Amino acid sequence: MSNTQGISAIPEWKQYLKLGEEILDQPSVELQCQTIQNIIKNLLGAKANLWLSEPYFPLPGENWEYPVLPKAETNNYVKKAYEQQLNCFEKGINQTQTIVDNKEKPYQVAIPLISQDNMLGILEVNRQKGPPFDHHELNFLEGLAAHSAVSMQIIRQVTIKNWRIEQLSLVRRVSEQITNVLDLEVLCNQITTLIRETFGYYYVAIFLVNGKKRTLELKANTGAESSNRLPSDFSIQMGEGIVGHVAKQGFELIAPNVKEEVHFREFAQLPETISEAAFPLKIDKKIIGVLDIQSDLPDAFHETDSIVLSALTNSIAVAVQNVYLYNSLKRRADQIASLFEIGHTINSSLNLDEVLEKTILSIKKRFDYDDIHLFTVHLGRRKVFYQTGTSAFSTKLHEEGFSFELDDKEGIIPWVARSGISAMTNNAAEDKRFDSRTLPPYNNLSELIVPLQYDGEVLGLLDIQSTKIDAFDEHDLFLFEALATTISSALRNAYLFRSEQWRRQVADSFRDVIGMISSDTAIDTLLQKILNQLNRNLPCDASAIWLLELDEETDQKNITPQNLKLAATWNVPKNKLINALHSSEEVWENFVSAMQSNGPSIRTANKIKGPLGIAMEYPDDYSSIAAPLKIGNQVFGLLTLAHKTARRYGNESSSITSTFANYAAVAIQNARLYADSQEQAWISTILLQVAQTCQRSESIDDLLESMVRLTPLLVGVKRCAFYLWEPFDEHLILKTQYGFNEHLPNKWEANVPAVFQMNHTQSPIFIQNAGEELNFVNTLVSEETGTLVLLPLIIRNELLGAFLVAHERTGLEGFQNRFSSQTLSILQGITQQTAMTIDNLSLIEARQEEAYVTAVLLQVAQAVVSLNKLEDVFSTIVNLLPILIGVDSCAIYLPTINHPDTFHPAGIYTHSILFDDLLYNPDFIREFPLFKFVQSKKKVGYAYGENLLNDFSDWENIPAHPYLEEEDIYIKSNMFFAFPIQIQDNLLGILLTFEKNIPKAYFEKRFELLRGVSQEIALAIQNHNLQLEMVNREKYERELQLSRQIQETFLPDHIPVYTGWEIEARWETALQVGGDFYDVIELPNNRLGLVIADVADKGFPAALYMTVSRTLIRAFGQTLNDPAGIFQSVNQLLVADTPNAMFITAVYIIVDLNTGELTYANAGHNLPFLFLAQENKVIELPKGSMALGVIEDITYHNEKISMQPGDILLLYTDGLSESFSRKETIFGTERVKSLISNCKDLSVKDMLLHLERELIEFRDGEPASDDLTLIAIKYLKN
Repeated sequence: MSNTQGISAIPEWKQYLKLGEEILDQPSVELQCQTIQNIIKNLLGAKANLWLSEPYFPLPGENWEYPVLPKAETNNYVKKAYEQQLNCFEKGINQTQTIVDNKEKPYQVAIPLISQDNMLGILEVNRQKGPPFDHHELNFLEGLAAHSAVSMQIIRQVTIKNWRIEQLSLVRRVSEQITNVLDLEVLCNQITTLIRETFGYYYVAIFLVNGKKRTLELKANTGAESSNRLPSDFSIQMGEGIVGHVAKQGFELIAPNVKEEVHFREFAQLPETISEAAFPLKIDKKIIGVLDIQSDLPDAFHETDSIVLSALTNSIAVAVQNVYLYNSLKRRADQIASLFEIGHTINSSLNLDEVLEKTILSIKKRFDYDDIHLFTVHLGRRKVFYQTGTSAFSTKLHEEGFSFELDDKEGIIPWVARSGISAMTNNAAEDKRFDSRTLPPYNNLSELIVPLQYDGEVLGLLDIQSTKIDAFDEHDLFLFEALATTISSALRNAYLFRSEQWRRQVADSFRDVIGMISSDTAIDTLLQKILNQLNRNLPCDASAIWLLELDEETDQKNITPQNLKLAATWNVPKNKLINALHSSEEVWENFVSAMQSNGPSIRTANKIKGPLGIAMEYPDDYSSIAAPLKIGNQVFGLLTLAHKTARRYGNESSSITSTFANYAAVAIQNARLYADSQEQAWISTILLQVAQTCQRSESIDDLLESMVRLTPLLVGVKRCAFYLWEPFDEHLILKTQYGFNEHLPNKWEANVPAVFQMNHTQSPIFIQNAGEELNFVNTLVSEETGTLVLLPLIIRNELLGAFLVAHERTGLEGFQNRFSSQTLSILQGITQQTAMTIDNLSLIEARQEEAYVTAVLLQVAQAVVSLNKLEDVFSTIVNLLPILIGVDSCAIYLPTINHPDTFHPAGIYTHSILFDDLLYNPDFIREFPLFKFVQSKKKVGYAYGENLLNDFSDWENIPAHPYLEEEDIYIKSNMFFAFPIQIQDNLLGILLTFEKNIPKAYFEKRFELLRGVSQEIALAIQNHNLQLEMVNREKYERELQLSRQIQETFLPDHIPVYTGWEIEARWETALQVGGDFYDVIELPNNRLGLVIADVADKGFPAALYMTVSRTLIRAFGQTLNDPAGIFQSVNQLLVADTPNAMFITAVYIIVDLNTGELTYANAGHNLPFLFLAQENKVIELPKGSMALGVIEDITYHNEKISMQPGDILLLYTDGLSESFSRKETIFGTERVKSLISNCKDLSVKDMLLHLERELIEFRDGEPASDDLTLIAIKYLKN
């Protein structure tokens, strides 16, 4: 049987199916190929080869040892079939034939294995030892190739899927193992080991980017052998080799054969590397490292390997980043802990040296840098001083006072101190700013200088140095700048503490010097003490005090060196200092200028040397300060200090020096004033005696008597006298005198020349001619040896009196023998002290008078309060006034009831029967001019009755005068005073008093008392009237309440309840009673009568009218079923008896509770509102006729309308719709309609409550202006 017959024996489709099943049963590609070869051999007796092609084969995970297309060495027709993806035949040598023109059957054929447009390979079949292939065999081979390609594609996809799942599982396991590792070195070692062991590669390494050096540093690597490893400190530059190239470009690179890769770099430790793959470790777009994998096999990295390793690379990048973040946070936490520990350490002390030392030691302990230094900045001296450090040279530098000039423009440390900006270098050899080394040793390559600033002021510098390159980064800068803040605060506190200690020391020095001044220490000792204290508190190498000694003829502006005395020195020879002062004219001029200046002078480097600088041979830039010993404009000398170094004195030094100079000046002045103090002590003794005498005096007379006897003893005057000023009569009255044998005048009028001049000038007057100036006949003193002076007693620019003093000079010498300016000053002090005492005694008397006034008014007030009847009150008051005030007669007059223009006596007191008759005389009461004045003007008036006849018959001729407080009145005998008894402008009565003789001194107080009594009487009358009014009001309120209760009885005590209906009513009056009313009348046949009415008024009249109307409507409503007929009948009766302007509006509605029909009549009332549920709107019932009680013969008509379930009827009075708000806006019917619509789903009770709340809110606190009545009825739904 031929091969074609063998093929035809089995149906072709079964052969293909069997072929597919056999191929799918094979576990590998190699077995699949063998299966295909066996089938072809068995069916066709031909030899078959399968050439697989890239990239589809070999499959991942399979060890494929056969060549693949297109690189495999094969026949030309196979290559042509691969390239053209067509069937190719070959007969003989290089002769390709197709099926169509194949005259001789082919012995060899190449058929492409294509599935889903994927060229999987070529099926090569040859049968050279057998017959050529015929048409049927070629078709069979084509079908076999197609089905084989499909089966191989299926197997290929399943294999790749399983391999991917396996690789992803491996990736997951590796990721899980590295996720929780937080140590970077451990992490990298673990990653490389896991990858090499899991995937079996020859060499695995991880490189991480060093951002500072721009290099890739080897973090971990592992190889097949221990020798296959690079050194741990290995690093490469960015762009160098495959790893550097991947790090620079950010893309993975796979080299199947490293010999052909231009970027490959060969290492002796890895001689067997054939292929290599490098993957960038990226977070977002940032390259943090490279994963490098090398294999000892060619083309070891399949496409799927690349996918898996890329995914693994992402996990590694995240893990490395997590470690970076963890380390960063841990580092930050450690830094914060360090800051806290260092801050706690350095803030525990206030000693500056201790703070600096603790700072250095704490930083060294926590951070372990090679050299750490601290500097302080002295702005006054413009220097940066070295304080302490950790280097071997620190002690020597500090002891030598090593420093930098703050204004040095070359050094980096002065620059930081000036700018307040940190400076950092990681390679000082290449940083020009650090060209000049700062401190020994000079082998440090990295340096960080941080300013210690507080409130914008640089207090010092923190200098940290390291022998390593790149020892600092931005994190270190941030840390030490934060630490600098803590150190600055500690420095600031230490400075303040040291400053406070220094100030306390200075204060102690001040106190010591002041104590020496107070204890009258000798001048030489005191001045030497001042120099010692200055040397203790200020930088000082030499000091001196010069004193200025002037006679009376020498002016301070014309002093010479002979006027100076070197009073005290410290650490300088006196002879050298004196010679230095005389060395040149320029030195002397500068010295005088400093002594005459207003404050201390601080020497600058460009000025010439002073005496101390010349004497001590100091350098040209030495420091010096000079302070004048000065009080006011008087100069006592000069204090000078000097120090050999520059810029040692500032503002505080100037203040301290000035203070000590002032103390020295005070001490010198005290010594010079000591002699004057003896005389002043005597004066003080005199004034003390005067003050003690004034203090012991109990009255003005006692005071003047004591002073007139004490003055000659203390001052030495021969004669003296005191006069007091009478303000009412405007003259001086003699009170007491001593030594005047001549008769002094008892009174000096204000127009006496000396008195007039003294009163207007308020200064002492020296009397040259007693006759002319004092109108005195006799001579009081000798013209040659005597002095006569008149001194005023003045207090607050008010003249109280005068002190006349006469002094006679004798032939003896002494303080008391001459009348000098000092004597005048003593006498002025005596007069001033006397005037103050007189004023104080007068105030005491005035206070006693005030207390008496208060007591009198209290007595009157108690009388008013304790008595119930006005008659008793008036009687008590008129009997108290003569006792308490001293009036001769008094009377109280009140207006007559019903005749307010006429008055009648309510209480009278007098000793005279005739005067008693006068006060009761109606003509006197009606026609007395003083009465008329008070009635018309309602002001206080007075009248002079000094010429009043004994029978008082001429009283009508006494004119009335108004009392004006701003004008003085002339006080005479027999004076009438009339006080209006009034509350505001309401005249309640008149208080009349009569006095025969009024003491002028007490006139104002008596007047004040009487006015107060008149006010008490007015209050008593007002209280009486208020009590009467209160009684009447209470009676009225009780009647009003009773009326309301009666009115409420006419209203329904409850609203009947009906099935299918809701009825609710509200009634509120604007006053206690009102004119609104409503009624609910139960009618036969399940009907109901509703009445609402409003009387056109409020209060009692409306209430009475409402009662009548309600009774009539209810009476007719019981008998008539016609609302219009009821109104007709009620109107006839009301018209007959209605008062003018009284009428009533009303609505009467009969509700058929069975059908909802309404029969109603409206007598001029507000139109009721009906809410129609079906139409969802509110309508007004049609308007009715005129109000009830207006005119007769009015015809009223009935109207009918039906309510449906859900409808609501609202009857109301105008208290709802015509209510007004604070803004005078009206509530209005439209608002009522809107509220009804909004409340349609509520019960009528809730609807009325809602209406009431809206109305109250609308009124906004305003009271109701009208009565309010509401009736609501709702037809419930079935």
